[in-house]
Amino acid sequence: MERPAILWVDMTITTRHSELDTLFFEYFDIRYGTVPNPAEGELQLGPGEALAFEFDYPDRPGLSLLRSTKQCYPQVPIVMITTQHSEQLAVWAYRNRVIDFLTMPVTRTDLVRCSQLLQAVQNADSRQKKRTIFDHHSRIPGEIPVGQRVRGVRLEAALHFVQTNFRRTIRIAEVAKLCDMSSFHFSHEFTEAYALTFQEYLLRYRILEACKELRHPNVPVANVAYSVGFNDPSYFARIFRRFIGLSPSEYCEQMRHGSHEERLQEVVERLELPALESIEEIGRREERQQKLMQYSHVKDASKQ
Repeated sequence: MERPAILWVDMTITTRHSELDTLFFEYFDIRYGTVPNPAEGELQLGPGEALAFEFDYPDRPGLSLLRSTKQCYPQVPIVMITTQHSEQLAVWAYRNRVIDFLTMPVTRTDLVRCSQLLQAVQNADSRQKKRTIFDHHSRIPGEIPVGQRVRGVRLEAALHFVQTNFRRTIRIAEVAKLCDMSSFHFSHEFTEAYALTFQEYLLRYRILEACKELRHPNVPVANVAYSVGFNDPSYFARIFRRFIGLSPSEYCEQMRHGSHEERLQEVVERLELPALESIEEIGRREERQQKLMQYSHVKDASKQ
């Protein structure tokens, strides 16, 4: 039996076509298309071709576009793919007549089901009487943001990169590439988002890490400077005083007579660093998501 044909519409803001799971190509004939605009005319689809809307982090304009496309072309099967695990989002999709809702990473079970659904639709007798489709407007879930979080999602990668690589030399070009931007575009977006340049953020983050290390009174200040990415201890001392209001030695002395946790909180507030989910928090969140996915897959398998 021939594989179902799909016109793939990329609505993602953090992924590329090359990152599409190779499993999809085993079950579908895929060609990439531009974002449809139902108001501008006919959607260019081949005979029996379905639509796939791929999201990573759906927003309201994106979901509204999917819904309006389905309203303009009710006979076209639409598959929705997303990395966002949300029961409310899945309910919204099915209420808006999406034929299947897939969450990444997909399994073979997911793709076999989706393929069979599309084959059933595409092989249906075209001579059957057309049915009136009830036009149901389902409210978009409140958890979905009003606008695309392009800036926030992309720049989070830069923040996490600094968090794990601050001890070495970091060049804007490599971080911009990580965020899929040019150096100029990245610098502009970062400053617009966080009201400080990337280099300024890097300095502040290094000073924060230096404060953590200075709680140990026997560690030489020069060693701390080198440890957090400064090549010149004198320059480190100047930058430290600029942000903290004390020399590294004076700060270290204060640590002997106060609570490190309270003092560190003051430093965080003083540095005004962008809020960043910790690596540990990310790990715990991903672990919870993985367990939920495994549980969901076990339930699916038990039903078959």
